Order: sequence, then C-alpha cells, then structure tokens
Amino acid sequence: MLGRMYGAESNKVAPAFTAGQRLQIESGKVLPAYRLPTEAEWEYAAKAMIGTQYEDENQTNQRIYPWDGPNMRAARGKKKGTMLANFKRGRGDYAGIAGKSNDGAIITNEIYSYPANDFGLYQMAGNVNEWVFDLYRPLSYEDFNDLNPIRRSDYLDKEKTYDKKNDNSLVDNKSRVYKGGSWADVAYWLAPGTRRFIDQDSATSTIG
Repeated sequence: MLGRMYGAESNKVAPAFTAGQRLQIESGKVLPAYRLPTEAEWEYAAKAMIGTQYEDENQTNQRIYPWDGPNMRAARGKKKGTMLANFKRGRGDYAGIAGKSNDGAIITNEIYSYPANDFGLYQMAGNVNEWVFDLYRPLSYEDFNDLNPIRRSDYLDKEKTYDKKNDNSLVDNKSRVYKGGSWADVAYWLAPGTRRFIDQDSATSTIG
C-alpha cells in the first residue's frame, strides 16, 4: 500500500494498488514522458509570432525579442517605459538606475515580474538561460532541413573533427545548447536566435 499522504491539508491516504493494476498520476510513482524542447521548438515558443500575423498568415513584422520593437522597455500602456526583462545593461550595471530604467532585480527575479509573450509564456528572455535538447554544433542551421530540425547526435558533424582531447576545441558530444539570456547577460543574448553551449554536466547561476 502507498502510505504517502497527499495534499497539505488532506487526511486521505493514497489508494492501494495490486500487481498489474495501472498506477494513477496522483500516486507520485509515475510521471509523463517530459523532455526539453528542441532548439527550434524553443525559438518558436519564445518569439510567439502569433501576435504579428493576420488571418492570411502574413507576418506584419519580425521580432528581435519575444516582444514587438527593438527596445527593452514597454512602448505603451500603463507600464510604458518599464523594463521588459531582467538583464545586464553593461559592465557592472545589473539593474540600471532608479526609476523606470531599473529592471527590478540585481540577480534573478520572480517569474511574473515581467509581461508574458503572445503565447502566455513568461521569462523567455532574461532572468535565467534555458537548456534545450540539441547537441551543440556551430553550423546546425546549415546541416539540417528546416522541417523539424533537431541535432540528437554528432551525425553530419563528428566529435573527432573538433579534437577536444588535444585542447583544440571546447566542443564535444556533451556540449548542449542553452538560450534566452540571463540576469548576467547583455541584451544581445536575449534575442531567441542567439545560442551558446556548455557541458551538459555543468551548472551555473545563470542557467535554469
């Protein structure tokens, strides 16, 4: 029997299961098959171009960031002039000056501190970088077809080409892409199209 209590204010006990019976999600013993988004999926979600197209699917404009316009501040509405993301202005400037030029945080900030994009997704630029599924190679966008592109392995661009063993490169089959920019990055890295890599076993204060 699963004796684990569930619900902070509940006195119910998780139901017992017999061999061969399907476990319920509520049991805490099974989870859906989650995975990281591919690089292409992440970019699509971050740009949220649904807000810039008409019924005939023609785009009125492209986007540099997950919002309209080339600026880092809200262009209209009650929050006009306020920062749209948590990022670094320049060397040593992690928050800006007091008032509307301040992004509200020197390091990370709460998820709802800035507006969502047109898909309703928060923090797709700034605050913390995000891992994606793809193995890193510098020319992935040239190696693959634009229909559902994903780099699962070093097919078409072998690990041995980079010669990390002899310190001729930092790239190997543990190099994973991360995107989105963070509290410690300048505005350039907040654009969904930018990409960097780090060893998949690494952890930093700027990647979530």
